[in-house]
Amino acid sequence: MTVHPDSLRLDLEVPVEARVGSAVPIALRVHNVADQPIDLYLRGRPIAFDVIVRRDSGEVVWRRLENAIIPAILRIETLPPHGMLELRADWSLETTTGAPVMPGTYAVQGVLFTEDAELRTVPVTLHVTVG
Repeated sequence: MTVHPDSLRLDLEVPVEARVGSAVPIALRVHNVADQPIDLYLRGRPIAFDVIVRRDSGEVVWRRLENAIIPAILRIETLPPHGMLELRADWSLETTTGAPVMPGTYAVQGVLFTEDAELRTVPVTLHVTVG
């Protein structure tokens, strides 16, 4: 079955605020908004998805899959009508190099890798404050 973009909705759940030194729980959700099942052809085992964190300037601070190799394994997930797939990650409020991030405003975006496309969420704002 061909998946039409209007059949899927991607959401990213991130807290509005996090304190320096804490971990940020992140949930990427893929919703089937169609009235019939959809087969998603996803990459990796476990399912490969990325989380990208940027400063206000657009500079990438952290990527979940930085330097990771995504296996060329295909995984088929069938989403029932109006069903959902949830993928979870945590960000330790560190840069990709392991340095703590500074307080400020960050944009967080989720990326789901399918067989032939990258599906991206709308960026979500996260405010990092002093603990």
